[in-house]
Amino acid sequence: MKIREVVENVDRVKPNAFDFADKVRWLNEVEGMVQTDVLLLAPVEFITYGSGDGERELLVGPPYDRIYEAYLVAKIDFANGEYKKYNNTAAVFNQAMTEFVRWFADNFRPADTHGRFDGDQC
Repeated sequence: MKIREVVENVDRVKPNAFDFADKVRWLNEVEGMVQTDVLLLAPVEFITYGSGDGERELLVGPPYDRIYEAYLVAKIDFANGEYKKYNNTAAVFNQAMTEFVRWFADNFRPADTHGRFDGDQC
């Protein structure tokens, strides 16, 4: 999924006052989690995005790419001080991320260096 698509989807279902740059910064947080905790990359190897990267594809593909929208919705709730909503939306993100991590570990076993990651999409 492209960065622009994630942001458009979130803006459609969760109208908010945050700009594109804020959402890209938050998407970088998710990509950092994926790259550190799942792909086991060092921070110097990270892929990061700027506000001009709307057409770039994010690392995680379907059906696990829902982590991005879930994370943005949770960040919006938190930034708006809607902490009860945030607790719920953060739980949705955590569940989605757990499902992705489980799938990735079962298929690629990154700690054992089995499987293959080609750098495009998981």
